[in-house]
Amino acid sequence: VFLCLFKMQNIEEIIERIYSLLGKHLIRFQTIEMRLKRLVKMNKTIISKPNDSPIIIEPSVQNQTLGGLSTKALNSLFLVNPSEEDTIYPEPENALRLDIKVSFNLCEHNYLKLNNQLQEFVKDRNFIAHHFQEKYNLSNLDESKTAIDFLLNLESKHKPFLDQFEQYYLNAQKSLETQINFFKSNLFKTRLLFPEDEIYKEIEKIILNNKKHDGWISLTTVSTSINKIFPNANKKIKMEYGFKNLNDLILNTGLFLLKIEP
Repeated sequence: VFLCLFKMQNIEEIIERIYSLLGKHLIRFQTIEMRLKRLVKMNKTIISKPNDSPIIIEPSVQNQTLGGLSTKALNSLFLVNPSEEDTIYPEPENALRLDIKVSFNLCEHNYLKLNNQLQEFVKDRNFIAHHFQEKYNLSNLDESKTAIDFLLNLESKHKPFLDQFEQYYLNAQKSLETQINFFKSNLFKTRLLFPEDEIYKEIEKIILNNKKHDGWISLTTVSTSINKIFPNANKKIKMEYGFKNLNDLILNTGLFLLKIEP
């Protein structure tokens, strides 16, 4: 009786270990699935019209399986010799359109390696979800031990992929944050809005009417002329565009071609 009881305790402990390992694998599968969804949805178009809620055009991932998400990611995120988008949305009238694009340009070797890793990951996920208990009889001590070995080997097998994918995900998040911060910046607002401002249009006139020095005109001349026409120009630029003054805006927005002479 003592030997039988001892054996049953061993089986129970082993089964608990199996459940623990299965739980860890499940979390890994779900983590990759959630992150693939987030990565795919990073690529979107936002169209904003005055007095209307923004229209967001993004890939549909709601009912995608891990396998489907992997295929979509390999086609839209992880690219070899990327080309222009096939889908072209017409330019909206009287609206602001923002295209947000995140992708990884891989060499052929790394692309094929990632493709293989994702396929293996999906295959192993499907095996655990649908065939694990068919393969291993957990009431049998030897098969339970074999099941543990399989799960531990699977963990080692996928670790390089999981580590690399974590870096892809963190890099994509950082890239997206950089884009969003740019959209929120004074630089983006100025590049977008200032060309429609009366001050910008007057600067254009001053530059175009200048016939000296092969079309080049000094910043001091431009600033003096603008401040005569618009006495509150510097105040407006500081309040509406976030730059210290007109000179600061001209020097730091990239809206004008500049050169420095000794």
